[in-house]
Amino acid sequence: MRPMDKKRIATVAGTLVLAGAVVAAGVYGPSVWKVFRQQSAASDQVVIQNPVVDNTNTPGNNAAASGTGTGTGTGTGTGTGTGAGSGTGTSLPDGAATPGKATPTVIAPSTINTPAQGDTGSKNKYKEPDTTQIDLAPSVAAYFGDNALSNDAKTLAFGTAWNIHQYVDGYLYGPAAGPQMNEQDIKKYIIFHKTLWDKQLKNEPNASKAAVFTNYFDLLLNTGIDAFDAKDKARIEQFHQGVHDLDSHIFRDDTNSKIYGATPFATKRN
Repeated sequence: MRPMDKKRIATVAGTLVLAGAVVAAGVYGPSVWKVFRQQSAASDQVVIQNPVVDNTNTPGNNAAASGTGTGTGTGTGTGTGTGAGSGTGTSLPDGAATPGKATPTVIAPSTINTPAQGDTGSKNKYKEPDTTQIDLAPSVAAYFGDNALSNDAKTLAFGTAWNIHQYVDGYLYGPAAGPQMNEQDIKKYIIFHKTLWDKQLKNEPNASKAAVFTNYFDLLLNTGIDAFDAKDKARIEQFHQGVHDLDSHIFRDDTNSKIYGATPFATKRN
């Protein structure tokens, strides 16, 4: 993670707060991402693309590069002549989508406890965090409340895990599993949430009482940033297991979701 990435994101995050675009409930989805992207237009190091919400109506993730070409030809017969022509063509960078369509980078899962692919013909759209689903596991419940982290910190951490989980699922297992984003943009999306989390912690007077959780959460996000920066499939899958368990079992009691046991906290309620 380049130092300037986080500095720029912190500046834009402050702009969003002043603009009223950042919600206290920790909902930092595509609507806020669009404002964030507009504020960051001066630098291509922060945001490259928009998270795809509706693939049927959204332009491709990356714009195609255009170019021109010329050609000449000669011929002989009873006379001589020359001809010239010009044409245009397009070239797409690696992993880019055809304009008008969203073609995600789909990486085949390895043997590290990967979930089923499901119906790859369907599209899974981004879903805003639903704070009514928060049901903290007993192993972390004591870190939130009057004696430790505030309710704002809880909902922010929950929204962070929820949002990142969706895009990691979509990246690893295709459009049927989650919305689409490429490696570098997921890395920046994680940096964006981590910056907001770090800012929140500075306003938490009892943050030291939740150090076990905050240190783990910080480490988890840094692990994800590094894994996507390196485009390392095995490390990305390991990060996926951690963020999956945090979202589905630490913050929610999703009994239908697989348990990887990838956090230092108990993920079973009984």
